[in-house]
Amino acid sequence: ASMGYLSVLIFLAVGIVLTMVIQSSAATFAITLIMCSKGWIDFNLSCALVLGSNIGTTITPILASMSGNVAAKRTAMGHLLFNLLGTVWVLALYFPFVHFNAWLTETLGQGDPTALHGFVNHIEATDPEVYNHLFDGSLPDSHPVVAQVGKMQMSVSIGLSIFHTVFNLINLSVMIWMTNLYVKIVMRLVPTKHKEDEEFQLKFISGGLLNAAELNIAQAEKEIAVFAERVQRMIGMAQTLVHTKEGTEEFNNSFSRLEKYEDISDRMEIEIAHYLNRCSEGRLSNEGKLKIAAMLRIVSEIESIADCCLGAGKILIRKHQSHINFNGEIYSNLDTMFSYVESAMGNMVSLLSDMDNAREQEIITGYNREREINNFRNQLRTSNIENINERHYEYQAGIYYMDLVANLEKTGDYIINVVDAVREQMRSKAV
Repeated sequence: ASMGYLSVLIFLAVGIVLTMVIQSSAATFAITLIMCSKGWIDFNLSCALVLGSNIGTTITPILASMSGNVAAKRTAMGHLLFNLLGTVWVLALYFPFVHFNAWLTETLGQGDPTALHGFVNHIEATDPEVYNHLFDGSLPDSHPVVAQVGKMQMSVSIGLSIFHTVFNLINLSVMIWMTNLYVKIVMRLVPTKHKEDEEFQLKFISGGLLNAAELNIAQAEKEIAVFAERVQRMIGMAQTLVHTKEGTEEFNNSFSRLEKYEDISDRMEIEIAHYLNRCSEGRLSNEGKLKIAAMLRIVSEIESIADCCLGAGKILIRKHQSHINFNGEIYSNLDTMFSYVESAMGNMVSLLSDMDNAREQEIITGYNREREINNFRNQLRTSNIENINERHYEYQAGIYYMDLVANLEKTGDYIINVVDAVREQMRSKAV
């Protein structure tokens, strides 16, 4: 403790290691407070321990992010970087900064936090007997030394608190202007292993399970709503692909994007299902177990919708390989079919956004949309035979046309299966 600036660095390192081991900066602060209030270390070294605890406490989010996605790891790295850079500028101005906090404490009427260490050392040198009984409670409260030390201890505790607070406030005030730089540095330090990792980010269940089982289910419900919204975009992508000339670079890029979204949907299904299975292992009510069963079914049906969207792209590729062209009538009918499916999907997403309070009207709307899809499919099947006979288009064009129509109708079936699952959940709740 008597090596000048080197002692500051040593106590900084001790603060880092101690906090990393016990994973609590508050506990480190308490230990520091005890050591300083007994006069074992002076205010300068106490501040170094507190400074080290700010870096050591970053181990908790780092450990938590190890099982998370790229965004979680970057957040933990950002936390570490914030505290590291803040410590660097404080170390460069260490003694003036500590003196500033001591002055601030004194200005606020709380006394000089640096005085205790010298006073205790003076007592030890001049009156060893009083020193030996100073901190064991054997001296009477009326003893003048006890009262004086008590005031100084209060000053030390407030001074350390002010140091910790002022450090973080100034650090935030300085670093907030460098947010974009932080983002660039963190993205460089934690790059994505795969390009699609940027898009595959679970928003609500990327961490561990919460202590409350019902909260785990609520998190999964939010993630399923996000999953449904992502898959909904694929319907629009498939429709765009229908109107894109096959064999072109634009078509290939659009199909690759659709393929990537389908791959992401597979991974999301697995992640959400895995999370729900872990939830089911906890202590749940019968209602909670039924809800998880319904959610597992919903997740599977949503992934099937994604498969159908990719399936539409594969039909178009086969059509191109057979050198078949569609006419305006086919494109118009397909657009109408897509609009029905998109409407049904939008209603389904709305239902999933608040499953616990699903409205009966939205359930009814879901069934109406399904009937519209089925009726239009039947109408197109009947007219297809007539159109081929009247040579509106080739027989093979009619085959691929009907394949797309059947694919879209199947998409509607998966959508109504989700609506059924939500409705069954409503019924079980009512019972």
